[in-house]
Amino acid sequence: MKKEVFLILLALSFHTLICAETEKEILNNGIFFFKQDQYLQAVDEFSKLIDLAPNNADAYKNRGVSYMKQEKFDLAIKDFETAKKLAPELKGLYSNLGVAWYYKKEYEKAIENYDIEIKTAPENHVAYFNRALCLAELNRNGEALDDLSKTLNLKPDYYWAICCKADLLAQAGDNIRAIETYEEAIRQDPENRYATENLTQIRQKINEQENLDQKNDKSEGNKTLDPEYALQAGAFLNQINADKMKTRLQNNKFDSRILVLKDARNRTWYLVRSGRYHNQNEAKKAKVSLKKKLGIKSIIRPFGVW
Repeated sequence: MKKEVFLILLALSFHTLICAETEKEILNNGIFFFKQDQYLQAVDEFSKLIDLAPNNADAYKNRGVSYMKQEKFDLAIKDFETAKKLAPELKGLYSNLGVAWYYKKEYEKAIENYDIEIKTAPENHVAYFNRALCLAELNRNGEALDDLSKTLNLKPDYYWAICCKADLLAQAGDNIRAIETYEEAIRQDPENRYATENLTQIRQKINEQENLDQKNDKSEGNKTLDPEYALQAGAFLNQINADKMKTRLQNNKFDSRILVLKDARNRTWYLVRSGRYHNQNEAKKAKVSLKKKLGIKSIIRPFGVW
């Protein structure tokens, strides 16, 4: 899932401050430069304001947002924390901290701040959405989907929340619901190409799998009576875990592939297989080698089937 495409909104304080005329002028200058994408100049103005009014929480918050735009996340966090000490209930402050920690890939810390933001502003659909992104980064996809549902309850036409939901459904192998969700995103914003391109990809993937299944069905009839075998290194209901096992095998020079099958309960399994052996003796030798090198207790399975 390409999370970098999802824009995380930053909250800048624009409201009028009760302060001296000079301070108002400096604040307005900083906001002007910020709106013009001149973030260095904005930082200079907000720094002047801090020199004049060191207890002005809005000035620290605004300078922090300006640092964020320059990807100076540590400086931004320092300013946000100062603003928090001065005015713990300052609007949007915890969302800003969540954004900063998100870009530093400190997802747990980001979630902690979004938790506070949501408690103080439960109507903030962006906070739910941003927290969902952090949860997805931690592979807590069920919780992420819950937050996306809350996002869409508050703002049903939020395009990126719909796309993120579709991405997670596709990742979980729930292709039917993923397709339906991408189609909903397209209805909301037909000009945006993200959902359209992902919908095309998932349909292509389904068609390729169907063609492969048909090819395998045909080859079944042409097989000799002598069975072939493979090592099964793991069976997963989560494709991400299967991909990790596959990569681990490949990185250690074991060929690997993922066999996707459904069981009697219609659950999708991702079976990580390695090798193709003409008899069980060859498979047993390979099993010992895999256990010795990687500590993986594999099982011998018929090639290409359960």
